[in-house]
Amino acid sequence: MQRLCPVALGIKEYRAAPAAAVTPDSRRCPFCSDRHPLRIHGCYRRFALLPDPDEPHLIPVMRLLCSRTGKTVSLLPEFCTPRRQHGPAILARFLSAWVSGAGLLPALRSVRRDVAGHSVAQSLFRGFRDRIATIKVYLAGIRPCGAGTPPTVPESRRPIADVFFALIADARDAVTAFLHHGVALHNRFHLGIA
Repeated sequence: MQRLCPVALGIKEYRAAPAAAVTPDSRRCPFCSDRHPLRIHGCYRRFALLPDPDEPHLIPVMRLLCSRTGKTVSLLPEFCTPRRQHGPAILARFLSAWVSGAGLLPALRSVRRDVAGHSVAQSLFRGFRDRIATIKVYLAGIRPCGAGTPPTVPESRRPIADVFFALIADARDAVTAFLHHGVALHNRFHLGIA
């Protein structure tokens, strides 16, 4: 199981001290009803792609163990997306470029210049699109979808644009919104934002 954890540190600070993700809240066992504290069970390394700079970062991910069930929980920092190398910051900027009228590959290349082909852009896009229904359920408790979509967005892009603009409403910027909502969505539905 993976848990997304808010991290107040930047990537460099997080890489130097990944144990900062281990808090009393993140140690609560999701498997047992008494929510006993999990014990630290080491860490593993994974790649995370972030927009600045657009090169992969090898980051440590803390693992916790429930000694009763033998199950583990990985504490991913909020700048990661479960089961994807591309983080929510790249997804937010990619979708922002797409709803502004760019094609899939040009939208992703506006964030990640080294992307080789169309398949990565399609995969990220499909990942977000396939979660639209769940994101709408999540957003229903926060704000209505479509409230802030500009009228200039073409009708063919509206279903995704409506959800995108609902996610970023009231946020400082799209990246901040996707980091926040990515954690909240995962905590509620155990589902990444893409």
